[in-house]
Amino acid sequence: MKSRPVTTMEDPAPYHTGPTDGAEPPLTIDDLVAQAHAHRQGNPYETGEQLLQRLPERLRTLADYVLSGKANAGDVAYAVAALIDRIESAPGDVDHKLH
Repeated sequence: MKSRPVTTMEDPAPYHTGPTDGAEPPLTIDDLVAQAHAHRQGNPYETGEQLLQRLPERLRTLADYVLSGKANAGDVAYAVAALIDRIESAPGDVDHKLH
Protein backbone atom coordinates (compact mmCIF):
# COMPACT_ATOMS: atom_id res chain seq x y z
CA MET A 1 0.00 0.00 0.00
CA LYS A 2 1.31 3.44 -0.93
CA SER A 3 1.78 5.90 1.93
CA ARG A 4 0.46 9.46 1.79
CA PRO A 5 3.03 12.15 0.96
CA VAL A 6 4.17 14.50 3.69
CA THR A 7 3.71 18.15 2.74
CA THR A 8 4.87 21.46 4.12
CA MET A 9 1.38 22.91 3.75
CA GLU A 10 -1.07 23.01 6.68
CA ASP A 11 -1.62 19.71 8.45
CA PRO A 12 -4.91 18.71 6.91
CA ALA A 13 -7.93 18.23 9.09
CA PRO A 14 -10.17 15.26 8.32
CA TYR A 15 -12.29 15.86 5.25
CA HIS A 16 -14.20 13.82 2.74
CA THR A 17 -14.20 14.42 -0.98
CA GLY A 18 -15.97 12.55 -3.70
CA PRO A 19 -19.44 11.11 -3.86
CA THR A 20 -21.57 11.30 -0.73
CA ASP A 21 -24.30 8.95 0.34
CA GLY A 22 -26.92 11.60 -0.40
CA ALA A 23 -27.69 12.13 3.30
CA GLU A 24 -24.87 14.60 3.75
CA PRO A 25 -24.49 17.73 1.62
CA PRO A 26 -21.42 17.98 -0.61
CA LEU A 27 -18.33 19.61 0.91
CA THR A 28 -17.79 23.29 0.09
CA ILE A 29 -14.78 25.58 0.37
CA ASP A 30 -16.55 27.36 3.24
CA ASP A 31 -16.71 24.02 5.10
CA LEU A 32 -12.96 23.59 4.60
CA VAL A 33 -12.23 27.17 5.71
CA ALA A 34 -14.22 26.50 8.89
CA GLN A 35 -12.26 23.27 9.46
CA ALA A 36 -8.95 25.06 8.88
CA HIS A 37 -9.99 27.81 11.29
CA ALA A 38 -10.99 25.27 13.96
CA HIS A 39 -7.71 23.42 13.41
CA ARG A 40 -5.74 26.63 14.13
CA GLN A 41 -7.55 27.47 17.38
CA GLY A 42 -5.01 28.44 19.99
CA ASN A 43 -2.33 29.28 17.41
CA PRO A 44 -1.76 32.98 16.75
CA TYR A 45 -2.31 34.27 13.24
CA GLU A 46 0.31 36.27 11.40
CA THR A 47 -0.32 39.95 10.91
CA GLY A 48 -1.46 41.04 7.48
CA GLU A 49 2.02 42.37 6.75
CA GLN A 50 3.71 39.10 7.78
CA LEU A 51 1.20 37.11 5.78
CA LEU A 52 1.76 39.21 2.68
CA GLN A 53 5.53 38.77 2.97
CA ARG A 54 5.20 34.97 3.14
CA LEU A 55 2.35 34.58 0.65
CA PRO A 56 4.56 34.13 -2.45
CA GLU A 57 6.53 31.39 -0.63
CA ARG A 58 3.33 29.62 0.42
CA LEU A 59 1.83 29.86 -3.07
CA ARG A 60 5.04 28.46 -4.59
CA THR A 61 4.98 25.57 -2.12
CA LEU A 62 1.37 24.83 -2.99
CA ALA A 63 2.06 25.05 -6.73
CA ASP A 64 5.08 22.74 -6.41
CA TYR A 65 2.91 20.25 -4.49
CA VAL A 66 0.23 20.33 -7.20
CA LEU A 67 2.83 19.97 -9.97
CA SER A 68 4.46 17.03 -8.18
CA GLY A 69 1.43 14.90 -8.98
CA LYS A 70 1.26 13.79 -5.34
CA ALA A 71 -1.58 16.11 -4.36
CA ASN A 72 -5.18 15.03 -4.50
CA ALA A 73 -8.07 17.45 -4.93
CA GLY A 74 -8.99 17.38 -1.26
CA ASP A 75 -5.44 18.19 -0.13
CA VAL A 76 -5.23 21.13 -2.53
CA ALA A 77 -8.69 22.41 -1.56
CA TYR A 78 -7.76 22.22 2.14
CA ALA A 79 -4.46 24.06 1.55
CA VAL A 80 -6.33 26.82 -0.31
CA ALA A 81 -8.91 26.95 2.50
CA ALA A 82 -6.12 27.28 5.07
CA LEU A 83 -4.69 30.22 3.11
CA ILE A 84 -8.13 31.82 2.92
CA ASP A 85 -8.52 31.40 6.68
CA ARG A 86 -5.12 32.96 7.33
CA ILE A 87 -5.96 35.93 5.11
CA GLU A 88 -9.41 36.45 6.61
CA SER A 89 -8.21 35.99 10.20
CA ALA A 90 -4.99 38.00 10.02
CA PRO A 91 -4.98 40.84 12.54
CA GLY A 92 -4.42 44.21 11.02
CA ASP A 93 -5.81 47.60 10.13
CA VAL A 94 -8.40 46.33 7.66
CA ASP A 95 -11.92 47.25 8.79
CA HIS A 96 -13.61 44.64 6.61
CA LYS A 97 -13.11 40.98 5.97
CA LEU A 98 -13.33 39.34 2.58
CA HIS A 99 -15.62 36.57 3.78
